[in-house]
Amino acid sequence: MEEKDKNRVTVNIMGEEYVLRSSSSKDYMYKVGSYVDQLMKSLAENNIQMSRQRIAVLAALNLADELIRLKEEKEGSSEKGEDRKGKGGGNELA
Repeated sequence: MEEKDKNRVTVNIMGEEYVLRSSSSKDYMYKVGSYVDQLMKSLAENNIQMSRQRIAVLAALNLADELIRLKEEKEGSSEKGEDRKGKGGGNELA
């Protein structure tokens, strides 16, 4: 897809503006930006001394965890319960 065919939106995440370009709808891109903003703000509130960079990495880890769990759930993986024993069992990584 050519650049001119992509939608462009500006989202605010933790007080910083980011320009997103995607073939996805503008509403969807705003939803994604809002989700990341809310997640990072929640992590920042619970980890007051943590730098923005560490909050971003922790948010990325939480999102990766969520994605992997959803993929396993979708695939009906029999390993899903075994892989997480002793690792929080569904809680945030924060």
